[in-house]
Amino acid sequence: MRSQETDMDTLDAVITIIRNNISSDADISADSDMRKDLGVDSFDGLMIMNEIDDAFGISVDEDDFKKVNSPQEIVDLLKDKYGIHELQR
Repeated sequence: MRSQETDMDTLDAVITIIRNNISSDADISADSDMRKDLGVDSFDGLMIMNEIDDAFGISVDEDDFKKVNSPQEIVDLLKDKYGIHELQR
């Protein structure tokens, strides 16, 4: 069983990736709506998805990624579909 701390590390990594790929200075929380709250457009989303692929050593399906709306939903997708709970070292 994975610890909540490991899941929090994953969330922190996802938030950092998002922060690095948007022009907004908005605070990012687990429940921030990427499109409405953070202004993530399709290009930003592609860059975020590619960086997540690199950071976690996977290839996220673009259709799956289009369905997520928040950093927590990205973490849930990584856990549920890809079995990822932490960054690849």
